[in-house]
Amino acid sequence: MAGPSRRIEVAMRAMQSHATHHPVILIVEDMEPLRESMQQILEDADFLVLPAANAQQALDLAQSCSGPIHLLITTLRPVDMPGPHLAYCLRKRSPEMSVLYTAANPMGALEVPDPAEVVSSMLPRPFSKTTLLRRINILLAAQA
Repeated sequence: MAGPSRRIEVAMRAMQSHATHHPVILIVEDMEPLRESMQQILEDADFLVLPAANAQQALDLAQSCSGPIHLLITTLRPVDMPGPHLAYCLRKRSPEMSVLYTAANPMGALEVPDPAEVVSSMLPRPFSKTTLLRRINILLAAQA
């Protein structure tokens, strides 16, 4: 769970994003090297990134965030909550939020309640920096 100073930092970053019109991207990835790599790529591309190691951290960060979350990047099966269920919970506060699922085995998408939504938002791992940014830009452009 995020401590008080982390919550303040997240709220301030989200307010900055709202003021500067930078999209807010919440990354939920339990593999720290992958999460940090995606965070660096996205921050270098001027996105505001909220990193979380699991679904509970993601929910805590979202609650601390004053503005909307524009994009959720998560695995199909984070350790503590399925990705589609996490997306459902987060869309209660950010209904326009897009979702990008990552998976080493994209066939796992067929095992979720709404496989059509998941398959259309799937990014198989491994992926390149270019592919990641292209998919994110497509999803964010669809919101405009």
